[in-house]
Amino acid sequence: MNDVSSKRVILAVDDNAGNLRLIDETLRDKYKVHTAPSGEWAMSFLQKKIPDLILLDIRMPGMNGYEFINKLKSNPELEEIPVIFLTASEFSHDEAMAFQAGAADYIKKPIVPDVVTARVDLQLELGLYRQNLEHLVVERTKRLQKTEDCILSLLANVSGYRDQETGAHVRRTTGYVEVLVNVLQEAHLPDADYYISNDYGVDIIKSAKLHDIGKVAIPDGILLKPGKLDFDEFEEMKLHTVKGAAMIDDAILELEDDSFLRVAREIVIGHHEKWNGKGYPAGIKEKEIPMSARLMAIADVYDALISKRPYKEPFSHEKAVEILFNDSGTHFDPVVLEVARDYISKFDEIAKVYAD
Repeated sequence: MNDVSSKRVILAVDDNAGNLRLIDETLRDKYKVHTAPSGEWAMSFLQKKIPDLILLDIRMPGMNGYEFINKLKSNPELEEIPVIFLTASEFSHDEAMAFQAGAADYIKKPIVPDVVTARVDLQLELGLYRQNLEHLVVERTKRLQKTEDCILSLLANVSGYRDQETGAHVRRTTGYVEVLVNVLQEAHLPDADYYISNDYGVDIIKSAKLHDIGKVAIPDGILLKPGKLDFDEFEEMKLHTVKGAAMIDDAILELEDDSFLRVAREIVIGHHEKWNGKGYPAGIKEKEIPMSARLMAIADVYDALISKRPYKEPFSHEKAVEILFNDSGTHFDPVVLEVARDYISKFDEIAKVYAD
């Protein structure tokens, strides 16, 4: 005999006491069977215990089987319970209606014990299979995401090894971008352009670390020059946005359609664009600039301001924020900066955690 505490739970709902007795006798050696003489009674039972499967009569006084399953499927806590309909109806449209309502299976009366046992066994085995498959999918997805994140970090560090920037710059700017994403998501601004879905937000944060990947294609003499660039050198440096986007284009072609890479491309090519249209490489302005690039621009400039360069000392957090807000509406999106005003102190906290 099976341990009662380990048995799967079956709820049988039928207004015929004889049917309930037969179902109990058929299944009780293998399963823990509960019976209910009406839909209303069954609903009360479900408030106390959730069964692994429900055997449900269609034609009952009061709440019939269709009404019962509609209530069941409208409740997120109960909608996944498999339901096997029981009916004496000979009409095919009743069978069709049962499946349309969400039934997993359909058994015709009079009840045949071996048929009931076989159908219940099958549905519960299918349920376990689905659960195991879902678990495998979740675990595989987590592993793929971890692999993806590691590859992104590796790619981001490639440019860092050649540039004067460090891995700390990547971590800091990614942290600033995450603050901005969270602020906009919590602000619930009425302008749809400032709406950031959860998926888009994740992609922005994940892609931020690639913003300077194009610098790997810039000659050392320019990239590592210990001073300000002249006009021609700066023109060459500006091409890191275009060259980085071209690298990502190649990956997008290989993967055909990958949302986070498309967001990465937005950031790579657009993080030096300016709100007033005087940035590079395309000279686009205002909302023509993707939201991801607008956020990256704020993060990248802030970190440049607080960082030491051969040609300048680092600015304080307060001075860097002052410069950002002075450029609101010219370099940066004024709405984003205004919404972030009370949260930008977190930039300073992040910078201290990931100091060079």
